[in-house]
Amino acid sequence: MYIFKPHVFTEHSLNSIVNPKGRTDANVRCDGKNLYIYQRDYTHHVEFHYIWAYNLAGQQWRLIRNESISRQLHDDDDSILGTINESNYLVVCSTPFEDEPSSRKCQLHICDLNTEYILVQGASGQIPQPSFALNLINHGKYLYTVGITREVGDFSDVYKLNMENLVWEIVYICQGVDANEPIGRVGHTLVYGNNMIYIFGGDYQGPGQNPFSFLRIPAFDLENCCWKTVNTLGDENHMPHFPTQRGDFAVTSYTDPDSGEENVIISGGTVDYNDAFNEIFNDVCNDALNDVWRLNLTSLKWTCLERFGTVLPQHIENHSMGISPAGKLFTFGGDIFGDDPEKKTRISSLHSTWLRIPTLEDICWEAVFHYYPNLISMTDKEITALGIPPKLLKSRIN
Repeated sequence: MYIFKPHVFTEHSLNSIVNPKGRTDANVRCDGKNLYIYQRDYTHHVEFHYIWAYNLAGQQWRLIRNESISRQLHDDDDSILGTINESNYLVVCSTPFEDEPSSRKCQLHICDLNTEYILVQGASGQIPQPSFALNLINHGKYLYTVGITREVGDFSDVYKLNMENLVWEIVYICQGVDANEPIGRVGHTLVYGNNMIYIFGGDYQGPGQNPFSFLRIPAFDLENCCWKTVNTLGDENHMPHFPTQRGDFAVTSYTDPDSGEENVIISGGTVDYNDAFNEIFNDVCNDALNDVWRLNLTSLKWTCLERFGTVLPQHIENHSMGISPAGKLFTFGGDIFGDDPEKKTRISSLHSTWLRIPTLEDICWEAVFHYYPNLISMTDKEITALGIPPKLLKSRIN
């Protein structure tokens, strides 16, 4: 029996014969009809160089095995500078990691997810050396990235790519003269809101513990071209008031369909209790989390969604998230821990939950697909016999 349960995660069934393998830190995008995952994995598993699409109505995975996509979306000598999803396009920006600045090259791989056609264009200018930011930010006619690896370490330098002439430019070089310049990191996520680029997560390569917290968020002001430190507000109805400091957590952002405000969602990750005392005794303890938090970028206030019943179905790290335009949150993959904290299991499960009450139309379609999971494979005659106009169904699934 179908029961509408907002704020509660449910696992998606798989009606497909071939499904993606478990993976971590994939790029996830949902357009409301299909969910796409892409990951450039630095292994020889060819599957990781393709794009997977999951049809929400038919509950089926499909591997977009276009050979031109496979050939052009990966090169063993390239590093991914970042990815971005715009409309029905996946844009992957790559550059050879070891190239000297004077000879460095850059390519944009623009994939139309509807037609599966890919366009490759070269970019020039002051091309950054990647520090593995997970995504790019779109602001006006520019794509922005934050983070660079220099010979002496990682820095939060800012670069932008003019999409009209495909020329990279340096926006800001960190020189240590401004206390607001954030510590360099790798594997971080960029979020855009209020003409600012916020940095979440990432790995700190220096000595000591991870210094990143959720009380103060580094943000680059695109109008004034300077770094700022944004103080956030805690959730008075939850203890602790702020998300616990952690690593390997998932981050995504969305525009709330009701308020139009930008929000950030973080979930899961691992708390590392490897303090100085434990290091002496070689005793390391990692606790994976299952909490979900929302940060409103207008009020800068954190809300723990546990009060609404929203918790991840598993304690997990290195998973991925994406949100549909209507406000449905999806989680995919990641690592879970068993009884032995030293052993992890990599999963490929797909879960979702509504972060808001959707339209009655959305709820009704969910019920229809629940009772008729094979609806997508029926003929027009069979669909009509159920009282569903075929054109209406196709507009929902294609």
